[in-house]
Amino acid sequence: MKNLEEPVRVVHAVVSKEMKIMFRYFGVLVMIASIPFMFGGMMMGIGYAIAGPSAFSNFTANTGVSNPLLYTVLGGVLMIGSMILVENTAGIIRDEQMMGTFELHYLTPNSTLMLWLFHSLSTSLITLVIMTVDVTVVLAWQGSLLSPVEWLLAATITVLGLLPLAGLGLVVAALTVRFKEVWAAASVVNSFVAMLSGFYYPLEVFPRVVRFIAQFLPTSYAAQALRNIFSGGVSSLQLWEQVVAMTVLGFAYLVVGRAFYLRWENEAKRRGELSKY
Repeated sequence: MKNLEEPVRVVHAVVSKEMKIMFRYFGVLVMIASIPFMFGGMMMGIGYAIAGPSAFSNFTANTGVSNPLLYTVLGGVLMIGSMILVENTAGIIRDEQMMGTFELHYLTPNSTLMLWLFHSLSTSLITLVIMTVDVTVVLAWQGSLLSPVEWLLAATITVLGLLPLAGLGLVVAALTVRFKEVWAAASVVNSFVAMLSGFYYPLEVFPRVVRFIAQFLPTSYAAQALRNIFSGGVSSLQLWEQVVAMTVLGFAYLVVGRAFYLRWENEAKRRGELSKY
């Protein structure tokens, strides 16, 4: 029982610290929550400028969703959550390096790898809060709300879709430990995820090779599953198939990320580079 209590205490400490920091800058949270509406409005405006009054009917025909604002807001929340998660996993390490406290984590009995992963849990939780606020506003505006069971299912799918990206975050973290640079690598990873996850468009409109690559991103399944729950979007897979795919990919991402991070961490220890910033 004592062995189980220690990880729980570490999780509580890390999540509590991150939540206090996030909510300390409440204006930033408001800005993040408003970004999906900004992007959604921009996408709808571009569509109307190009296709005119037929833009919304074309959108419904291509996506199976009658509410383009809900469609884009869901995609925007997932996109922002994925970007913050990848950057945060590695950014925490860089912040510790710049403060000169990074190597102090190795003096504690806790696993440093788990510490970085627990920060990803905080990001997933804050993404759930933002999604709840944004989607509730859109659903209330159109005169409908989801049941508690549907919200619980949506929350589960969001976590399943985002947490695997912690594996990509660990890869970026490993590069940070080795090369002391985080933002360039994180930007490349985030651009790849954003383009191939279908946050703002159905992946069915892309060539087969693009759809094939997208099958290896958990966020592509999460985007489809959430749209099925909230707006009845078109999907080639059943909900349980999407959940299974996200679970398998999540395990694979974390295994690969762990192996990659430990490889560079051990290399840094061997060369004495943990304390070089």
